Amino acid sequence: LKRMKMTQSGMHETDVGRIQATAAAITLGINNLRKRPLRTGLTAVTIAILTFSVLSFTSVITELRFYKIDRDNEPLYDGMLIRDRNWMGLQPSVLEYVESAFDGKALITPRSWRMAQVRADKAFIDFTNLESGSQSFASGLLGVVAEEGRVSTLPQLLTAGRWFEPGERGSVILPERMASLIGVTPADVGAARINMLGNEWTVIGLLDETRMIDRKDLDDEILTPVDLVAEQQRLTEASTEDPTRSAEAPIQTFTHIAPENVMILAHKDVMLLGGTLRSVAVSNFGEPELMIDQIEEFMSRVALTAFVGHEDEVVVYSSLGSTSLKGLSNLGVPIIVAALIVLNTMLGAVYDRKREIAIFATIGLTPSHIAALFIAEASVFAVVGAVWGYLIGQVLAITLTNTGFLTGLSLNYSSLSAVSSTAIVMLTVLLSSLYPAKVAGDSAVPDVTRRWAFPPADGDNWRFDFPFTVGQSDVIGLYAYLARVLESYGAGSAGEFVAQNVELEELETADDEDPSFRLKFRTWLAPYDLGISQDVQMDALPTGEYHIYRIDMLIHRLSGDVDSWQRINRGFMNVMRKRFLVWRTITPDLKDEYRARGRRVFAGEEVLDQDTESEGSAV
Repeated sequence: LKRMKMTQSGMHETDVGRIQATAAAITLGINNLRKRPLRTGLTAVTIAILTFSVLSFTSVITELRFYKIDRDNEPLYDGMLIRDRNWMGLQPSVLEYVESAFDGKALITPRSWRMAQVRADKAFIDFTNLESGSQSFASGLLGVVAEEGRVSTLPQLLTAGRWFEPGERGSVILPERMASLIGVTPADVGAARINMLGNEWTVIGLLDETRMIDRKDLDDEILTPVDLVAEQQRLTEASTEDPTRSAEAPIQTFTHIAPENVMILAHKDVMLLGGTLRSVAVSNFGEPELMIDQIEEFMSRVALTAFVGHEDEVVVYSSLGSTSLKGLSNLGVPIIVAALIVLNTMLGAVYDRKREIAIFATIGLTPSHIAALFIAEASVFAVVGAVWGYLIGQVLAITLTNTGFLTGLSLNYSSLSAVSSTAIVMLTVLLSSLYPAKVAGDSAVPDVTRRWAFPPADGDNWRFDFPFTVGQSDVIGLYAYLARVLESYGAGSAGEFVAQNVELEELETADDEDPSFRLKFRTWLAPYDLGISQDVQMDALPTGEYHIYRIDMLIHRLSGDVDSWQRINRGFMNVMRKRFLVWRTITPDLKDEYRARGRRVFAGEEVLDQDTESEGSAV
């Protein structure tokens, strides 16, 4: 809202922007809903029921699909190996899912790693032989269960001692080379003890690390932890990659720590030392012929990467989760019905309010402002209907759940489907109101012309009805206000025109008729180098209905070529029309002051200042 300075003579100027005018039109449209409570209520109830229906019959479903990628390595065993494609740690819940799916059907063997802290580009886990005091270090710990021997056949690689017993804790198996560094011989196995990470461990076996290098799992990699030093950059990049793209990409091979630098402990011991679950092997299926079906059924429920070995070939199953809206295809008819109801309601409102629309156009609202009235009403319907539909769904779901009528059925109004369904309903309502809004805007200009069209001039004279009406109580004050505005456009004005010889007079009429008034002035129109001057006469004449006045305008050309005179006058008329609109924004107290001045001028008690120069020209 731009406000102009008030001059010492009391001139009041203001201009209203499009945003402010549209906001006022929207407020007026919302207020119109209160005048028709029954129609408004029924329409809102219809939209609320539609919202409830859409919410109830749509849902967000999560689907898992898996890709199969063939590998060229031979399987170490028939079964499945679950691990992250980039060797990130697995959540403990993964093991729980696997156990719930395959417990009693296959052998489940988890593997865990305890990675050494990297110091100066090397990883160390220090330990000491308690008997000799010899010290050495390991680069990582491998945690396995006693049943691992039935999967990867690691017990066959022992050169001394034994494998882990079920539930055994506090024991360790050392590679032969690592054992020799601290003085543990095959004869010492079972009695030798070491101190590592603040705990004492019994050495129960020695392992041939050279043969372990050839013992590769279904992923064609050895069981030892990944070398953090060698693979640091790749692991960092893997943590930021897009899982959607990586699901279809081949799985890369990582560099692992040499077996001679890795201790083997019980799985639970490694987890207590701060290790993480890295892979889970599922093998020795009770019904081998059903293995693939059971694995694929499991992979359809979890987003994991699995290596499946079967009949001398390995296939990688890479699952990827995706979400989609379900049930939208069943909502076509309800949405169309609701859209037609809203369309019919809004069209009915347009035809019922044609007289109001004509009044809005008369007082200065443009077709776009009038269309905004109906869009505002539709917005209220959309918001109120969507909110109430959601609340109805919530209350009904709670009620049916508590009464037991929804046994086996769950209504979820807190998911993404609620947001999507609500947006669909609101969009349907708003789109259904566009055509009625256009009809309303076109009704404001019956000839479908959205701009004010001037009639042709008759020689040097140009007479037409100014597009504005005014009530009898305002006409005197309006003319006094216009006279004050024209006085501000006096000599020296840098505005759109210069006005002089401003006069107000009351015309002679019959005793039984409303009085008529005339405003006369002479103007020079910008750009002044065209030399356009004219006399303007504006007569406020009663229409004979409800004491409403129309404005009859007569323009007489004094100088300037005809074409330029007609062209420039269009801008001059728009300036004058704005002054008429500004009158409606003036405060009642200031209007009373202009009415009082107008009565004095028309009564001859006050004379207009013909030589007033602009103290605050219009923008």
